[in-house]
Amino acid sequence: MPTFTIDENAPILVDFEYRPGASEVTLSPADIAKRSAEAMDSAMNTIHNIARRVITTVDALPRRPTQIEVEFGIKLAAEAGALITKTGVDATLNVTLTLEREAATTE
Repeated sequence: MPTFTIDENAPILVDFEYRPGASEVTLSPADIAKRSAEAMDSAMNTIHNIARRVITTVDALPRRPTQIEVEFGIKLAAEAGALITKTGVDATLNVTLTLEREAATTE
């Protein structure tokens, strides 16, 4: 049985959709890899910043819930990097962040 080795440095390639009005240009494999990496980095930064802001917002509540769930989509775009979008739309990363905390105890 063949084995599979995970390559943490393997590129993630993104197929960017063609938009009307944009000129279609053939990109080299190196350009595709570069733009894909930039879009994925932008998406990961977006997820990080949303998670941080959700935690900051929840921490500021006078009565914090023990669990909160935030769901959103991220669309990868060649020019913009990553855009927040509705979940379930094609060509998006669907992200669910779940924050669970122990209920506060009073002594």
